[in-house]
Amino acid sequence: MKDKPYISRKEQAILTKKKIYDTTMLLIRKKSYSKITIREICQNAGISVGTFYLYFLSKDDILLDLYHKMEQEFVPDCSEESASFLQHILSVTEQFLSLMHESFEKDLLREIYRIPLSSAEVSLFSCEYPFHEKILQLLSGSFEQKLLRADTDISALIQNLLLFLQGHIFHWLSDDNINFQCMKNTCIAELEKYLSCYFLKNRHAVPCNHAE
Repeated sequence: MKDKPYISRKEQAILTKKKIYDTTMLLIRKKSYSKITIREICQNAGISVGTFYLYFLSKDDILLDLYHKMEQEFVPDCSEESASFLQHILSVTEQFLSLMHESFEKDLLREIYRIPLSSAEVSLFSCEYPFHEKILQLLSGSFEQKLLRADTDISALIQNLLLFLQGHIFHWLSDDNINFQCMKNTCIAELEKYLSCYFLKNRHAVPCNHAE
């Protein structure tokens, strides 16, 4: 009889977490998230409740992990050379919204966005993830190229942008009469108006690679 291949603790942890993720998503497809229990997840994943708590503090932690995994894997495309800094910011934001919509059903996103409302310590946008980093890079580049008003506070502007974005997402999630495409189009159009107040007149259209 052949010996089982050696699996390190790190590899085992990855496999166990994946099993929990996959089992949770499978159960969600069968019934609503609110009706799923941790014990049920463990029974279907073939693990003990004690093992579950080695990786997650609660059922909501699974959703947060899945959401942050999506954020980590986001790869913004800014390959359009003729696009301006402002156009790239709008494009990256639109790409992020599209990825979020493709990754999660609306009902599940409602559950995900419920979590920060019930805990002041939870944030769905982190400076460690690609979306935030890319927006910071584009705004910093705009400021360095003197395309933004001299009194612009980049950190404050990013925070306002994220609040603006979350506001549109919350509004969409709270109203079944609003479809995703409508929300996205409105969000991008209004975000352009807002950011245009910071870009110097007649300079926001300067392509990134041709900015002085």
